[in-house]
Amino acid sequence: MATMDDDEGPQLVQIATLGETPLPKTLAGVALILKMPEDVSPTAGHLADWISLCADQECALITASMNTNGEDLPPNGVDGFVSFDMAADRAMRDDFPDMQIVAANLTSRDLAMQAGEFGADALFFGDLRADNQTDMMAGIEHELAEWWVEMMEIPCIIPVASQADDPDFAPEFIAVALG
Repeated sequence: MATMDDDEGPQLVQIATLGETPLPKTLAGVALILKMPEDVSPTAGHLADWISLCADQECALITASMNTNGEDLPPNGVDGFVSFDMAADRAMRDDFPDMQIVAANLTSRDLAMQAGEFGADALFFGDLRADNQTDMMAGIEHELAEWWVEMMEIPCIIPVASQADDPDFAPEFIAVALG
């Protein structure tokens, strides 16, 4: 994912769910986080179509495995993956040096700083495992996210209600559910 100057405002990251979100014709964001439920096979969910769409739109495709029994390896053809436990996944930074790793569901400064130290390329503040945008936003630790933006260089992603929202603390990326 690219970063930008502060005066440009945040860049858009869209969120979709494999097997649930209809495949659009175009994408508006610089990245797409594709949530991958453990009960949806990549073939049945048309993962190849999402990969093609993102490649055609020059949009980074970041997969987020919803497997609660540990992380799945990222599928071929994606640009990165979401880690819900950077301490456990830090070896994947060595295994996949060219992939973007987004650390998610961080609830403390300590966890956020560890994620950065373990090689996360961006941090997602909010509950990425939530079923809807409202619940995703309810999981934001606002003080932590604001502190992160002010103090750290690793970019963060904040879920917001709409593409027009621009939080006061100027995160590098905002995230909105596709659809």
